Amino acid sequence: ELEGMLIETLATARASSLATSALYGALMAARPALREMALPVPADAASRRAWVPALEDVLEAGCRRCGVFGKVDTGDQALALEPRWFYDPERDEDSERATLVRSMMRRPGKRSETKKAKQYYWRPLPKISRWDPEDEL
Repeated sequence: ELEGMLIETLATARASSLATSALYGALMAARPALREMALPVPADAASRRAWVPALEDVLEAGCRRCGVFGKVDTGDQALALEPRWFYDPERDEDSERATLVRSMMRRPGKRSETKKAKQYYWRPLPKISRWDPEDEL
């Protein structure tokens, strides 16, 4: 049941992929009654610390089982960014749900190039206050 809610949240989101913490926020905004739902982990049901790992477990299980969820890792451990998740309707086991969700999606499916983990943005160069002496004319 939670997998279906995650699919709906990912499909109706503005972004083509979401980090787990952003997915948690969108899911709780759409379904506030989930805060009272019992989690398999003994913890405070309303806490973000309890929900985010539970959501990651569901996403990882869907990714391993049939690939319904895709994961884009940043690859850079120095930045320690969360991986971003997306829904892949082509790999959904439930074809009826896939066609229904595809019609609800705000944008076309995620492009194959953006499913790969690669660096899109480069760190800007530091400001140069003056020219090096060797560069003078």
